[in-house]
Amino acid sequence: TVLSVPAWPLLAEVLVFQHLLNMAVALMVAVHFVAVRRGLPRGERLPLAAYPRILARGFLPLTLPVVLLGGIYTGVFTPTEAAAVAALYALFLAGIVYKALSWKRLYEILVESSKASASVTLIIASAFIINYALTAENVPVLVANWLTGMQLSPTAFLLMVNILFLILGCLLDTSIMLLVLVPILLPTAKLLGIDLVHLGVVLAVNMMIGLITPPFGMLLFVINALAGVSLKGMIREGWLFIGVLLVALCVMTFVPQTVLWLPRMMGYAG
Repeated sequence: TVLSVPAWPLLAEVLVFQHLLNMAVALMVAVHFVAVRRGLPRGERLPLAAYPRILARGFLPLTLPVVLLGGIYTGVFTPTEAAAVAALYALFLAGIVYKALSWKRLYEILVESSKASASVTLIIASAFIINYALTAENVPVLVANWLTGMQLSPTAFLLMVNILFLILGCLLDTSIMLLVLVPILLPTAKLLGIDLVHLGVVLAVNMMIGLITPPFGMLLFVINALAGVSLKGMIREGWLFIGVLLVALCVMTFVPQTVLWLPRMMGYAG
């Protein structure tokens, strides 16, 4: 289906919702399994009478997505500037509205944020060095050419793409895969009759999983820098959730209806 330019933002929102729905269901099942197996304590059930008070207190923070998406779609600020707007909005709520932020605490937050940002920046810089080395050796292009040169069925093609992206996701930044591999794979996908909306979601999930898989999963190092959680602990506890995401990826890959039912219902996929 050929979409007009104004339709793409709405399609992106539809796909994000669909993707998050699939991932959320899979991860909730995994969390329930771990909680039951380890006998983790249950939280206290909130009475219905407490819901209005909680919703009223959380109303302003819940308007943050409205401010961000409204500002982006109306052209008030760019997606990059949205991060600064979100920080300013959160600072206004914490310091002015809820009176939960003192000058001393603000200084401590700025110092902690600077340290965390410096750590993440160094990690990203190191990742780009690795990406540059692999790209300079033409590794992604060689692998992609080998894949597209094979006589594959649509199912086999998607399976090979999953394997390729999952392996490279452990080593490369998502921007490299997006800019180098996707343009090479698109012509083959079109010739095989693969729905490009379906392919886009599958590739996005692949790259998302690659961000949390060792040894160079970017989000592992970011969480390590921000939360102080050890890499060893995250990797040990994360295998179950990675496995669940892989199962969800297989379902999305081989049962396209799980991805396309909502876009098709809204007229954004063929």
